[in-house]
Amino acid sequence: MLCVILGGRGFLGRHVGKAMAAAGYEVWSVDSAPGAPDDGLPWAAGEVACAYEDVASWLLLCGVPDVIVHLASFTVPAVASANPVEDSEVNLIGTLKLLMGLRQLSKQPRVIFASSGGAVYGRPLVVPLTEAHPTMPLGAYGVTKLAIEHHLRAESQLTGLPYRVLRISNPYGEWQRPHGVQGVIAVFAHRALQRQPVEVWGDGSVVRDFLYAGDVGTAFVAAAAHRGDATTFNIGGGVGISVNEILRTLESLLGHRVDRRMQPARPFDPQVNVLDISLARSQLGWAPEIAFEEGVGRSLQWLRGVE
Repeated sequence: MLCVILGGRGFLGRHVGKAMAAAGYEVWSVDSAPGAPDDGLPWAAGEVACAYEDVASWLLLCGVPDVIVHLASFTVPAVASANPVEDSEVNLIGTLKLLMGLRQLSKQPRVIFASSGGAVYGRPLVVPLTEAHPTMPLGAYGVTKLAIEHHLRAESQLTGLPYRVLRISNPYGEWQRPHGVQGVIAVFAHRALQRQPVEVWGDGSVVRDFLYAGDVGTAFVAAAAHRGDATTFNIGGGVGISVNEILRTLESLLGHRVDRRMQPARPFDPQVNVLDISLARSQLGWAPEIAFEEGVGRSLQWLRGVE
């Protein structure tokens, strides 16, 4: 069985690739730029450096896959909202070009798309959020993710393309860089290791759903093998973790206090956002296995080598 990961060199791509290879897949990575010679992907059978929507180019090297994991995304929520035109051109139009390219294949691979378990829903009406919760994105990032979901559904109706959508909560773990605008655990952990203060918006009681990235990898394995009728699944930790709990966990693991710089609460931050993962449990046979403290500990261990 052949699996092609679009965005295999990314943070999630490395975890998903490792999990798919462990499940017996021959895994190839497609990325727009080649990696450094000393930054290999030990699980990969091969790598292709090209745009993910350039299907003809990567097919020449890796062949027609059984499964395509679509992790390729070139914006985060803040960037997408600042430039929604670029977000649509790169992520939405790129995915449409990908789907058009797949129409030419002799067999149809299963496409598993990484959507967002927070952005597509918007402001929670009830918690935890099920897959049936209304989808009212508050920003361009969520709008684009939701549009891709709809295009996958439409493509399936038109051509029979098999697909699954995984609405992922807030992943964290090794290979998540701490210098970006996403990934509160990576940012807090890195600053705590350097004994630098962290910024806390509000009183630290805001609750989010966090998921160790290795568990995201096993969710993709489960989705690749799924034979049920459902196509869209929440993939999260299933429990809420507050900002204060993150900081207490870091302090327990590091053995020292983490300094806080308290900032006014942001009005656009929902107080609580937690996913209901019961559908993934029942239909995919999937559930997270790594406890929060263990996952944070693994992140800290990896971040010790990051400047």
